[in-house]
Amino acid sequence: IHKEHGARLKLDVREVYFSPRLATERKRVMQSVREGEEILDMFCGIGPFPIVIARNKNVEITSVDINESAIKYLDENIRMNKLKGNITTFTGDVREVSKSFNSKFDRIIMNLPGLAYTFLDVAVDLIKDGGIINYYEFSDSYEQGIKRLKDATNAVGKDVEIINCRKVKSTSPGEWHMAIDGKISKR
Repeated sequence: IHKEHGARLKLDVREVYFSPRLATERKRVMQSVREGEEILDMFCGIGPFPIVIARNKNVEITSVDINESAIKYLDENIRMNKLKGNITTFTGDVREVSKSFNSKFDRIIMNLPGLAYTFLDVAVDLIKDGGIINYYEFSDSYEQGIKRLKDATNAVGKDVEIINCRKVKSTSPGEWHMAIDGKISKR
């Protein structure tokens, strides 16, 4: 059981991926969330973003992961923590699972830095006008991620305003786990 910002997160590292080095990033995102937001965590894992956010904010979070074990731990973590908000979990590929969603989201968290860019089309489709995408990728600079966000929004006639870029952690010499926050709007 990992403890972080008052939350308890149960996991087995043999079954799921988890990085305690992202604790500061999870707190940063939580602090930027407004009460009442509807949030989608596209690659939630055991739920560190949803749990930290829902412990502190009255929000509705939809959490999706393809790993059944991760969702099993997230369901347990929901029960273990006192939450102000609600978390609903789904197991499966977010590209498929999201076809059943009937609403759009105020915020979408895309913390799968190796592959998140391949799901930007899904995120841009599911974000509300004026919503925030917290996008993550591995890169040596911000330019690649910013270009990917701009290309994904341009493809469907939307705009993105980059509101924050940050190096989350070093992954290898010259390469970083980058965070890029974009506000998406209709043209």
